[in-house]
Amino acid sequence: MSLYKVADGLLGTHVTWQEVEEEMQKALDTSVTFGEDKKATNISDMKGFMSRIALVEPHWVGGSDEEKEKQKLPEKFIVKISSQLPFIEMTKLMDFNNEELWVDEKLDAMGEVTRMLHNREVATYRLLMRENHPNIPFTKVYALKEFDEHNHLKAYIITEYVPNVHHIGMHDCIPAADILPIVRAVAAFSAIGMKLSEEETKFARGPDFLDVVLGQFMDEKTTKKTEEMMRMAFPEEYSEAVEKMLKYNREYYTNPKMIAKFKLTSQFFGYTPVMTHSDLWSSNFLCTKDGDKVILKAIIDYQTVSFASPAQDVGRLFAACLSKDDRREKQDYLLKEYYNTFVEELDGIPAPYTLQQLKDSYDVYFPLMTLFVLPGIVPLLEHLNVSEECRESLKEAAMDKMVGLLEDAVSTHEASFEKFPEYFKF
Repeated sequence: MSLYKVADGLLGTHVTWQEVEEEMQKALDTSVTFGEDKKATNISDMKGFMSRIALVEPHWVGGSDEEKEKQKLPEKFIVKISSQLPFIEMTKLMDFNNEELWVDEKLDAMGEVTRMLHNREVATYRLLMRENHPNIPFTKVYALKEFDEHNHLKAYIITEYVPNVHHIGMHDCIPAADILPIVRAVAAFSAIGMKLSEEETKFARGPDFLDVVLGQFMDEKTTKKTEEMMRMAFPEEYSEAVEKMLKYNREYYTNPKMIAKFKLTSQFFGYTPVMTHSDLWSSNFLCTKDGDKVILKAIIDYQTVSFASPAQDVGRLFAACLSKDDRREKQDYLLKEYYNTFVEELDGIPAPYTLQQLKDSYDVYFPLMTLFVLPGIVPLLEHLNVSEECRESLKEAAMDKMVGLLEDAVSTHEASFEKFPEYFKF
C-alpha cells in the first residue's frame, strides 16, 4: 500500500470518516457524531501537489441545537491529508508527459519525501500554536497526525474553515500595499527561528525547498518540456528574450552544480541561514477581499520550512505575487520593511545579515524563483472553470505579469553576473 494509489478513504486516501470524526469529537469535547449526509469536497485542485484537501461538512447529529451552539461545533472544517495523488494529477495537468515520474520506484522515493515534509508541517504548526505570534496569522488547528515507524499511510492536519476566501491564481497579483502583512509575518516567523535552539528547530534542518522541488522534479525531460512550454507561451516578439532566459536557466538555474551553490548563498555573502517558510505563493495565503483590497487571513502550507537564505522567502513571494510595476517600483521598499520587521522582532539579538546582504541575496535568487512561476501560469489558466471570454481576458492580464518576470529574470541575472562573478563559478 502507498500514498500514490487510490484507497477507499476520504477523497481516495487512506484516512477514514471514523478517524476524522473521533479527532473532532476529542478536539471539541463532544459525543455528537457526523450525520449520514456528511460530505467531503475536494478543494485541492491547483493548490499544490503533496496533499488532498477536503472541505468537510459533518452535519452533526445526536445532540440538541442548544448543545451544538454551546459547544460551537463547526459546520465546516478542513482536513489536509498527505498524499501523492495530487502530484500525479498536477504533472498530467501541466502536460509533462513524463512517464518516468510515475513509476513505482520514483513514487516510492517521493513518498518518503512527502512523509518527511508532512511531519515538518506538523512540527511547524505546533511551534506556531506555542508562540501564538499576533502578526503571524494561521488557521485554528483541531488535530495533527504525523507519520511514524508504525504509520506510513495516514497523516493529516485538521483546521478551521475560513469562509469567503478569495482565490488568487498564479496569473493574479497582490497589490504591494496588501502584501505588506505577508512580508511582516514571514519576517517575524524567521525571527522566531533565531530565538530557538538547534534542538527546537531540528525539524527544519533537513532537505530544503530547492532539494525537494528541483531534486524531485527537474530532470532532463521535465526541463525540455518546460522550455517547450515557455516558447509556446510568449508571442513571437519576445522570442529573443525567451531564448536568452532559457540559456541562462540551462547554464545556471537548472544546473545541478549551480543549485548546490544557491544553497550556499548565505555562506557566500557572509551570514548564517535563517528559518524560512520557503514556499510563499498565492495558494498558500488565505485571503478575503473588500473591494479591491486583499486582506490576509492566514498563511498556510509549512511543509518546506527550512533554514536558508531569506532570499528564498522574499524572492519566491515577489516573483509569484507582485505585478511587474509594483515589483519594479516597490521592491526596495518591501525589502526594507522585511528587514526592519525582522530586526525589530529579534528583540535585541544581533541580526545575522544586513539590509544590503538581503538585497544582494534577493538579486541572485530572483531569476531562480521565476522558474517556479512562469511555466505554470498558462497551463493553470487553461484549466480554470471560467468562460472562454473570461479566460482570454485573464490571459491578457497574465501576459503582462509574465513579460515582467521574463524581462526582470534576464536583466537581474545579467546585473548579478557582472556584480558577483565568483558566485556563478562552480
